[in-house]
Amino acid sequence: MFDELEEEPRVDLTPLIDVIFMLVIFFVMTMTFSKPVLDVVLPAAQNSEVKKKSAELVISVKPDGKYFFNDQEILKEDLPRFLSEHPEGSLNLMVDEKAPFEAFVYLADLAKVNREGRFVISTKASVPQN
Repeated sequence: MFDELEEEPRVDLTPLIDVIFMLVIFFVMTMTFSKPVLDVVLPAAQNSEVKKKSAELVISVKPDGKYFFNDQEILKEDLPRFLSEHPEGSLNLMVDEKAPFEAFVYLADLAKVNREGRFVISTKASVPQN
């Protein structure tokens, strides 16, 4: 009977092993990795081409529905030819807020065809009349 009560106390190592395992995972996940061993050296370009940044092409639509480029009027019939003659630069459609919607739609359709859908639409408020 006394033999059972006089057992030696034992330390349970399971929680200690769990804590050590969690610390190992923490340090592995937070350690910084070294640079790759293989350095890749690429040759320099012999003939590089520098492209100029082209100017912006601004076509404005006035409140009366007329089209202008650099304060010069462009007739509606001449717009397709004008856009095909000026393929360089980004196209900005500056549309007055009081411009007819049909004039804007016509110009946007032309720009979509001639610029493959790449253009910018800007609006400009009309000056209030006294």
